[in-house]
Amino acid sequence: MKTTNEQMSLRERFARNLKRYRIEMGMTQEKLGSFVGADRTGISRLEQTYGNPTLERADALATALGIDVRVLMATPTDAVIEHRAPTKDVSSAAVGAKVLELRSAEGISQKELGARVGLDRNFISRVESQSGRSTPLEFASLEKLAAALSVNPVDLL
Repeated sequence: MKTTNEQMSLRERFARNLKRYRIEMGMTQEKLGSFVGADRTGISRLEQTYGNPTLERADALATALGIDVRVLMATPTDAVIEHRAPTKDVSSAAVGAKVLELRSAEGISQKELGARVGLDRNFISRVESQSGRSTPLEFASLEKLAAALSVNPVDLL
């Protein structure tokens, strides 16, 4: 059974678009890997949707290709990829600040958000930490947080 773009996870969409754009740019897996400190096998595994990259890793890969990571995350895999240069850094800390803002605006506690996400309050606390020690977010966690806050994952970036 084929997965539609609506059913596709953020990680799957990013991986497919990363591969499409890398090929479109004429870059090998080895070359892309050299920009981010990975080998060809690591890039291949990521493009095959093995593993769950952090936001920072995804941003580094997109930046190495000269494209905004949001484009690779949001573009349906059957659509043309817009060639848009990176506009601002993507970080787990920035997402944590946005999560804190949205959670506070909704008037829910970290414990309540954690229950929605299926993770404990301590995880939410680490995500929202403004001490510079926020937890690196993987795509799966970003999707869960976005769903719990009723926003698109890309809107948290």
